[in-house]
Amino acid sequence: MWWDERKPGGRIRSLVFMGHPGPSLLVTVVLVAIAALAERRMPDATRILQLIGAMLPVQLCIGVINDVVDLPADLVAKPHKPLVRGVVDRSTAAWVGAMLGVVGLASAATINPATLGFDALALGAGLAYDLGLRRTPLSWVPWWAGMAVLPLEGYASVGSIPSRLLVLIPLSALIAIGLHFANALPDIDGDRRAGRRSLPVIAGTRFSQWAGPASVAAAGVIAVLFAGALGQAGVVFSAGVVVLAVGVLAVTVVRSARPFPILAVATAVFAVTWLASLPHA
Repeated sequence: MWWDERKPGGRIRSLVFMGHPGPSLLVTVVLVAIAALAERRMPDATRILQLIGAMLPVQLCIGVINDVVDLPADLVAKPHKPLVRGVVDRSTAAWVGAMLGVVGLASAATINPATLGFDALALGAGLAYDLGLRRTPLSWVPWWAGMAVLPLEGYASVGSIPSRLLVLIPLSALIAIGLHFANALPDIDGDRRAGRRSLPVIAGTRFSQWAGPASVAAAGVIAVLFAGALGQAGVVFSAGVVVLAVGVLAVTVVRSARPFPILAVATAVFAVTWLASLPHA
């Protein structure tokens, strides 16, 4: 269940909330799953802890710094936020965010240099979003970078990145744009009042509501069209497609005002099953 940001809490609970724990945990679980697929077996306990240590703090860092940077706008639009309520002061939050980033990179460095490099790219993409790109029409680019890096980091952790993974670059762009629209949808009006010119703000609420699931669906359609060329087939691949289709239909039919959680889980399942169905050779 996603963390309810509107429930008051103490300093520790507030700091956890600021890291956006739901999406952060989801991304971390996906990284571990991808590493298992790359190695064709579940990593040992030490490697699992290294992977969690590499990704979870980085994701939490991005979330915390996002709230630190957003404080001036949140003072008007989001009075429930911990920094606005004064439960956590801005300097403490910034320090915690920085330490989380350092911990993540240090953990990635214990695996191998390639994993550290991709972890740094993931962190850099998130911070670029927080510190400026989220206010511009290029707000989708850090999302794309982060999603393209995730599978590469998982495979790099076992020392090999197959060339066939390059097809993930265009697919991850569609998914990133779709999830960006879905994530921003509830905040478009507030972002517009704050003077931001992100892609969802420019597109508007009505366009963003259907563009999110449509972009994710387009990625699924392309994946199905290229499945034969990539040698993908079987129950695992089909199950992933079904989960993605159900998620897209669910948020579309009910016209959800907060489609991100459902689409994020559906695309995570689809991504893992897509990779699992790739031939090993």
